[in-house]
Amino acid sequence: MEDMCQLSERLTEYKYKGSYEQIVKIITQHSATPKLDVVNFWEQVLFSWITGNADMHLKNFSLYSLRKGSYALTPAYDMISTFLVMPEDTEELALMLNGKKRKIKRSDFEVAMNSSGLEKKIIDNLFVKFERVADKWFEFIDISFLPDEMKERYKHIIADKLDVLK
Repeated sequence: MEDMCQLSERLTEYKYKGSYEQIVKIITQHSATPKLDVVNFWEQVLFSWITGNADMHLKNFSLYSLRKGSYALTPAYDMISTFLVMPEDTEELALMLNGKKRKIKRSDFEVAMNSSGLEKKIIDNLFVKFERVADKWFEFIDISFLPDEMKERYKHIIADKLDVLK
């Protein structure tokens, strides 16, 4: 398994330097199924942003070997809501998306996803997918072991981000 810091030949101390668009280029270059992995990658980035995870840096995305010379994007890992525990953090993302880390809008995702070769229908389907599961998300949060105040804050984080995507 190689993380994106290694694959981009960056030292760990530079794990916050880069962009999600650069990761797409690495995935495209090394993946055995680049289109599928690029869609899965953007799904991970979008999920992270919606849930308030501003710590998805270069070491939190990796490729693993399926067999000799064949690589795929790893399943998501290190997915936590940093904003839930650090609400004072003003950055919404760990890496640049469409040239920024704050005040992210749907159009920023659309531009980045489009530049990575995704068709508009696929991009729209990613947004719809998350909108459709909002109620389930809130149900899972309600039955979680989070304190009540954190449950409400977490639901607010998600609802606010989903509103931005409309």
